[in-house]
Amino acid sequence: MTDQQYDNSKKTILVVEDSKVFARILKTSVEANSEFRVVIAETYAELIALIESKKYTFFASLLDLNLPDAPDGEVVDYVLNYNIPAIVFTGKFDDDLRDRMLGKGIVDYVLKECPANIEYIVLLLKQLNRNTRIKALIVDDSRTARKHIKRLLSIYRFMVLEAENGKQAFDIAHEHKDIMLVITDFNMPQMDGFELTKKLRAIYSKQDMAIIGMSTYGNNLLSARFLKIGGSDFINKPFLEEEFFCRINQNMDLLGYIKELQFIASRDFLTGLYNRRHFFEVGEKLFNRAYKSKKQCIVALIDIDFFKRVNDTYGHDAGDVVLKKMGQLLNGSFRAGDLVARFGGEEFGFLLSNTSQEEAGSIFESLRARIEENPIQLSDNLILKITASIGVCTTLEENLESALTKADKLLYEAKKNGRNQVILG
Repeated sequence: MTDQQYDNSKKTILVVEDSKVFARILKTSVEANSEFRVVIAETYAELIALIESKKYTFFASLLDLNLPDAPDGEVVDYVLNYNIPAIVFTGKFDDDLRDRMLGKGIVDYVLKECPANIEYIVLLLKQLNRNTRIKALIVDDSRTARKHIKRLLSIYRFMVLEAENGKQAFDIAHEHKDIMLVITDFNMPQMDGFELTKKLRAIYSKQDMAIIGMSTYGNNLLSARFLKIGGSDFINKPFLEEEFFCRINQNMDLLGYIKELQFIASRDFLTGLYNRRHFFEVGEKLFNRAYKSKKQCIVALIDIDFFKRVNDTYGHDAGDVVLKKMGQLLNGSFRAGDLVARFGGEEFGFLLSNTSQEEAGSIFESLRARIEENPIQLSDNLILKITASIGVCTTLEENLESALTKADKLLYEAKKNGRNQVILG
C-alpha cells in the first residue's frame, strides 16, 4: 500500500491489484493525466485498512477480482458499499460473472487483454470526472423506467433530473439551461418525445445538447424520423447496459470535442483571450442589441506603448512574455459578460454592455494604472516596466465598426499626447 502526500487538487483513484508490476503500469497510465492520483492496495486486508483509515476520499476504483485473501470478488461488494464507483479490471471472464458484476452496479467490466484496454480504463475515468459536471434529463411517463435509467446514469456520476412528460421536461430545460443530455421516451401524455425534441432543437443546437430517443416499439422508420427532426441517437428498449453507456459516452465525447474545437477557434493561442474573429461575431450581436434598446455600450481599444522596441531590444520571446502577462491581467480585470479580445500584435479590443461613461472612465483608468504598476520580469536580472494607451468610445454609435473607428481615433490621440493615458469620447 502506497503512502503519498494527499493532493486535494486531484481525484484519488483506488487500485486494488496484487501484481506489483501490473499495479505500477496502472498507476503510471492513470497518473499520466494530471487530474488523477493513484493509491494502491495489494490485498483485501490492505483495502479494508485503507478505507477505514479515512485518509482518502476515493473518486473511483479499479478492482481485480482474484486476490490472495479474497479470491471470489469480495472487493467489489466492499467498495460499492462505500459508494465508490468500481471498474472491474481482471483476467477472469465468463458471461455469468460479467452479468453478476454489472448487476451489482459497477461502472464496467474490462479484461486484462492488451494495452488498449488500459487506455480504455483511463478514458472511463476521464468520462466519470467529466460527467460530474453534466446535467442529464430523463423523460418518461413510466416511473419504473425513469428509476432504472437514473440508476444507470448515477453509476456514471451524471447529475440527474426527471420529467414524466414532454411538457414538464421543456419547463425543466427552461429552468436548467445548462442541461447537456436529454434521454426521452416517445409515447407520453401532454407532449410526446417528437414534439419535445422539436421544441428543444428550436433553442439548443446539436453542439449544445444531445437528445437520445428510446422506445420499446423502436424500428428503423421510427429512429430515422427521430434523427431527421434533430435527435442525436436512438436506443431500443430493452437494451444492454454496456450499449447504453457506450452510446451515452460517445455522444458526450462528441459534444466535448466540438466545444474544444469551438474554444480553439475563438481564442488567441498566445494570450488565451478571445480572438478578433470572435470579437466581431459576438460583439456585433451585443452591440446591435444595445443599440436597439438604447442602452449604453462601451467600446475601447488598448495598445501597449513602445511594444516594437521590446521586440527589437529583447527579442520576440520577450515580446511574447509581455503579451501573455497582458492577457492574464486583462482576463482578471473584467466581468464575465464583458468581451475582451486580442486584435493582433499589441492591440486589444473591449466591449462592455450596461456600462456608463463614468464607470468606463474609472474602469479603464484603473486598468491603465495596474498595467503601469505591474512590471514584467523577463529574467532574473531584467524587469520591464510597460504602459498602455487607451481610447474609449462612450457614445452610442450606429454600429460596432463606427464605435471601433472612434475608439481608434481616441487611441491615436492618447499616443500623440504622450502615451500612458486614457482618452474618452
